[in-house]
Amino acid sequence: MRSRITATGLLAGILILTVGCMEQYDPRRFWKQTKDERELAHRPVQKLTLKGEIPPNEVAVVETDPVFAKYATLCSSCHGEDGKGNGAAAGGLMPKPRNFHDTAWQAKVDDAHIAGVLLKGGAAYGLSGSMPAWGAVLSKEEIDGLVKRIRAWGKK
Repeated sequence: MRSRITATGLLAGILILTVGCMEQYDPRRFWKQTKDERELAHRPVQKLTLKGEIPPNEVAVVETDPVFAKYATLCSSCHGEDGKGNGAAAGGLMPKPRNFHDTAWQAKVDDAHIAGVLLKGGAAYGLSGSMPAWGAVLSKEEIDGLVKRIRAWGKK
Protein backbone atom coordinates (compact mmCIF):
# COMPACT_ATOMS: atom_id res chain seq x y z
CA MET A 1 0.00 0.00 0.00
CA ARG A 2 1.39 3.37 -1.01
CA SER A 3 1.03 6.30 1.26
CA ARG A 4 0.02 9.53 -0.31
CA ILE A 5 1.69 12.71 0.83
CA THR A 6 -0.30 15.78 0.12
CA ALA A 7 1.11 19.26 -0.19
CA THR A 8 -0.79 20.30 2.92
CA GLY A 9 0.57 17.39 4.92
CA LEU A 10 4.12 18.09 3.75
CA LEU A 11 3.79 21.77 4.64
CA ALA A 12 2.39 20.88 8.08
CA GLY A 13 5.32 18.53 8.72
CA ILE A 14 7.88 21.18 7.75
CA LEU A 15 6.14 23.72 9.95
CA ILE A 16 6.20 21.37 12.95
CA LEU A 17 9.92 20.67 12.46
CA THR A 18 10.70 24.37 12.06
CA VAL A 19 8.82 25.34 15.23
CA GLY A 20 10.61 22.59 17.16
CA CYS A 21 14.00 23.81 15.97
CA MET A 22 13.19 27.43 16.72
CA GLU A 23 12.24 26.60 20.29
CA GLN A 24 15.58 24.88 20.76
CA TYR A 25 17.61 27.63 19.10
CA ASP A 26 15.56 30.64 20.17
CA PRO A 27 17.81 33.71 19.73
CA ARG A 28 15.76 35.87 22.11
CA ARG A 29 17.64 34.56 25.14
CA PHE A 30 20.82 36.13 23.72
CA TRP A 31 19.33 39.55 22.95
CA LYS A 32 20.32 41.15 26.27
CA GLN A 33 23.89 39.88 25.94
CA THR A 34 24.02 41.17 22.36
CA LYS A 35 22.70 44.57 23.50
CA ASP A 36 25.36 44.74 26.25
CA GLU A 37 28.11 43.79 23.79
CA ARG A 38 26.90 46.39 21.30
CA GLU A 39 26.97 49.11 24.00
CA LEU A 40 30.48 48.04 25.00
CA ALA A 41 31.67 48.11 21.40
CA HIS A 42 30.32 51.63 20.89
CA ARG A 43 31.81 53.19 24.02
CA PRO A 44 33.92 56.25 23.29
CA VAL A 45 37.55 55.34 22.73
CA GLN A 46 40.21 57.22 24.67
CA LYS A 47 41.74 59.81 22.37
CA LEU A 48 45.45 60.62 22.34
CA THR A 49 46.81 64.13 22.12
CA LEU A 50 48.19 65.41 18.82
CA LYS A 51 51.66 64.33 20.00
CA GLY A 52 50.39 60.76 20.52
CA GLU A 53 50.40 60.93 24.33
CA ILE A 54 47.76 60.00 26.89
CA PRO A 55 45.81 63.13 27.94
CA PRO A 56 47.06 64.61 31.26
CA ASN A 57 43.81 63.99 33.17
CA GLU A 58 43.96 60.24 32.32
CA VAL A 59 47.61 59.93 33.40
CA ALA A 60 46.91 61.68 36.70
CA VAL A 61 44.26 59.14 37.76
CA VAL A 62 46.49 56.13 37.07
CA GLU A 63 49.63 57.62 38.60
CA THR A 64 47.96 58.88 41.78
CA ASP A 65 45.96 55.73 42.48
CA PRO A 66 48.03 52.57 42.11
CA VAL A 67 45.05 50.42 43.17
CA PHE A 68 43.06 51.84 40.25
CA ALA A 69 45.97 51.05 37.93
CA LYS A 70 46.20 47.44 39.15
CA TYR A 71 42.44 46.95 38.96
CA ALA A 72 42.33 48.45 35.45
CA THR A 73 45.19 46.22 34.31
CA LEU A 74 44.26 42.91 35.91
CA CYS A 75 40.56 42.94 36.76
CA SER A 76 38.53 45.30 34.59
CA SER A 77 38.55 43.13 31.46
CA CYS A 78 36.28 40.64 33.27
CA HIS A 79 34.74 42.53 36.20
CA GLY A 80 34.30 45.82 34.30
CA GLU A 81 35.64 49.27 34.97
CA ASP A 82 32.79 49.86 37.41
CA GLY A 83 33.01 46.43 39.13
CA LYS A 84 29.60 45.26 37.92
CA GLY A 85 30.89 42.08 36.20
CA ASN A 86 30.37 43.58 32.75
CA GLY A 87 33.90 43.72 31.35
CA ALA A 88 34.78 43.06 27.73
CA ALA A 89 35.63 39.40 28.41
CA ALA A 90 32.57 38.76 30.61
CA GLY A 91 30.38 37.74 27.67
CA GLY A 92 32.53 34.71 26.96
CA LEU A 93 32.82 33.50 30.55
CA MET A 94 30.59 31.01 32.32
CA PRO A 95 29.90 31.59 35.14
CA LYS A 96 29.80 35.35 34.72
CA PRO A 97 32.33 37.41 36.71
CA ARG A 98 31.31 38.63 40.16
CA ASN A 99 29.35 41.87 40.44
CA PHE A 100 31.06 43.66 43.34
CA HIS A 101 27.97 45.88 43.85
CA ASP A 102 25.94 42.84 44.97
CA THR A 103 25.20 43.67 48.62
CA ALA A 104 24.03 40.13 49.45
CA TRP A 105 27.38 38.71 48.31
CA GLN A 106 29.27 41.49 50.14
CA ALA A 107 27.44 40.60 53.37
CA LYS A 108 28.29 36.89 53.24
CA VAL A 109 32.04 37.14 52.52
CA ASP A 110 34.79 38.62 54.63
CA ASP A 111 37.94 40.48 53.61
CA ALA A 112 40.08 37.36 54.10
CA HIS A 113 37.96 35.46 51.56
CA ILE A 114 38.27 38.20 48.94
CA ALA A 115 42.03 38.46 49.54
CA GLY A 116 42.36 34.68 49.33
CA VAL A 117 40.57 34.53 45.97
CA LEU A 118 42.82 37.31 44.65
CA LEU A 119 45.89 35.51 45.99
CA LYS A 120 45.09 31.87 45.09
CA GLY A 121 42.47 32.17 42.33
CA GLY A 122 38.85 31.08 42.11
CA ALA A 123 39.48 27.34 41.80
CA ALA A 124 41.18 27.26 45.21
CA TYR A 125 37.87 28.35 46.76
CA GLY A 126 35.52 26.22 44.67
CA LEU A 127 34.73 29.16 42.39
CA SER A 128 35.34 29.60 38.69
CA GLY A 129 38.70 28.46 37.40
CA SER A 130 38.59 31.47 35.06
CA MET A 131 39.49 33.68 38.02
CA PRO A 132 43.30 33.60 37.99
CA ALA A 133 45.60 33.58 41.01
CA TRP A 134 47.35 36.94 41.28
CA GLY A 135 49.57 36.01 44.26
CA ALA A 136 52.74 36.00 42.15
CA VAL A 137 51.90 39.39 40.62
CA LEU A 138 50.43 41.41 43.51
CA SER A 139 52.02 42.42 46.80
CA LYS A 140 50.16 42.16 50.11
CA GLU A 141 49.58 45.93 50.06
CA GLU A 142 48.14 45.78 46.55
CA ILE A 143 45.81 42.92 47.50
CA ASP A 144 44.66 44.86 50.58
CA GLY A 145 44.03 47.91 48.36
CA LEU A 146 41.98 45.85 45.91
CA VAL A 147 39.94 44.38 48.78
CA LYS A 148 39.17 47.94 49.97
CA ARG A 149 38.18 48.94 46.42
CA ILE A 150 35.86 45.92 46.13
CA ARG A 151 34.32 46.66 49.54
CA ALA A 152 33.75 50.30 48.57
CA TRP A 153 31.57 49.17 45.66
CA GLY A 154 29.39 47.20 48.06
CA LYS A 155 28.61 50.33 50.07
CA LYS A 156 27.23 52.32 47.14
